[in-house]
Amino acid sequence: MKGKILFVAGAAVGYVLGARAGRGAYVKIKSQAESLWENPSVQKTVHQAEGFVKENAPVVGKKLQGAAGDAASKAKSVASKASDKADDVKASASGAGSDSEGAAKLPGVNVGE
Repeated sequence: MKGKILFVAGAAVGYVLGARAGRGAYVKIKSQAESLWENPSVQKTVHQAEGFVKENAPVVGKKLQGAAGDAASKAKSVASKASDKADDVKASASGAGSDSEGAAKLPGVNVGE
């Protein structure tokens, strides 16, 4: 249903922007949209949707809050693991030894000597 509404709205905007008929086409589309919006069955559906949202908003909010908390704790865990890995790499790099210019010594290669 949402896709159909978006398609109709997009088609209407495209027609208005692309029409050479000018303001008359715009006025015609606007009046049709207003009459559709004022239709009792459309308004009934709008009120039902509003009621559904009001009833379910707290539940959705709690679920979103829980999901955000889970994502935050997972992000902290990943960041901690990455920090630990970085510390390991840093420690192994400093333990590998290097010459005065910071180049690692390779077996059988004399750099700068």
